[in-house]
Amino acid sequence: MIDILSVSKDGSRLAQIVRSIGECGNYRTTRTLGSPSQLAQRGDGLDSFDVLIVDAMSLDDAELAVIADLSRRHERLTCILLTPDASPQTLIAAMRAGFRDVLGWPLDQQSLGEALLRAESKRSLSGVRETRIVSFLSCKGGTGTTLIASNVAHEISMHHGKRVLLVDLNQLYGDAAFLLAGEAPPSTLPQICAQVERMDSGFLEASLLHISETFHVLAGAGDPVKAGEIDHDRLEWILGIAIPHYDFVFFDVGQSINPVSMLALDRSSEIHMVLQPGMPHVRAGRRLREILGSLGYVSDTLRLIVNRYTRDGERARTALEEVLDMSPYQVLPEDCDVVNRALDEGVPVSEIKRSSAIARGLQQLAQNIVAGVPALTRGRARTETRTLRLFGRNAAPKLKTM
Repeated sequence: MIDILSVSKDGSRLAQIVRSIGECGNYRTTRTLGSPSQLAQRGDGLDSFDVLIVDAMSLDDAELAVIADLSRRHERLTCILLTPDASPQTLIAAMRAGFRDVLGWPLDQQSLGEALLRAESKRSLSGVRETRIVSFLSCKGGTGTTLIASNVAHEISMHHGKRVLLVDLNQLYGDAAFLLAGEAPPSTLPQICAQVERMDSGFLEASLLHISETFHVLAGAGDPVKAGEIDHDRLEWILGIAIPHYDFVFFDVGQSINPVSMLALDRSSEIHMVLQPGMPHVRAGRRLREILGSLGYVSDTLRLIVNRYTRDGERARTALEEVLDMSPYQVLPEDCDVVNRALDEGVPVSEIKRSSAIARGLQQLAQNIVAGVPALTRGRARTETRTLRLFGRNAAPKLKTM
């Protein structure tokens, strides 16, 4: 999968470009309102992207000298120009500046798809790592979503040799960092969003909590009021820079469905719904499944995690499976003593007792995610078509001159 950055001074055209990219294939896209010269002031931020799409009404707007400099400094970057001026002179000048493709406007879907396929082939030859993105989503508060997400991320980093980033999007208390370390994070998502103009790899590195050399945490807001300060468009830019540096990115989404959480869900190849075996969770799980389906998240991406399971919960678990028409991807047992000790000490469950039932369950879940084990289905798998989204996506982060 390639990472695409699209820049334009026109918000409506930018939204159309992103829709067209989505129709071409499974690509990660980041949008920003502005010009190439403003992008150039972002330091090494462009190192995270494979493709830069520049929407320009003329060659002056395309800023060919800037593109030439960016192409020299970022050899991995494939630049594509979108312009209504399709004259031979424009084509020659753009190619000399470093654009690999020049596409007309209105945008032709087939031409764009072919250009992106060429860029994808170039990336595959470069040996750049592929990033897998997984979200953990709760249907009710207190299901243990944060504990599961943080411990699975830790397990994959420590015992599978992967670089892992955990992004805490839980809008209530955002305490994932405190489940893993006894120190306050250097920065939180609202603080980083407020300084997004400074965002490059160095600033990102300094903002993360380093649990280990290969496991980092992007800390959450800490309270619901500050969580409201997380701007969707600014977060899009932050994630665009951060994601390509890791093998796995995990999102602790919590239980909110909003533009911020949908940014994570849109990028996820797997969405793990965490529930407990009780009738209130059965009803809430059904509603969550309906909402995800209405937003276009297909069944193949959904995974059911049953947490805090006991033998007394077998009836509720059976009802859960029947109502959701899903078999559990992983069942995690009730293990209060080990979990409470881990929470009290602010360390992963495996550091309390690696042979405990809950630790073994989390280890198995991590193993399944790394191995790419598909979800189990009950009966015939249903195919869900993508529908209109609940929230509009016409806005994009504006670039500011430093």
